[in-house]
Amino acid sequence: MLQRPHIKELTSRILETRKHIQVVIGPRQVGKTTLVNHAQ
Repeated sequence: MLQRPHIKELTSRILETRKHIQVVIGPRQVGKTTLVNHAQ
């Protein structure tokens, strides 16, 4: 499986005690949904 370096950053932001909305943006077909699914 391809390792995405941003998974650690997204996971740490999701697990912060202070909750903020996280927005994942980027061009089409770059793996945004896959990134979010792997971070869960």
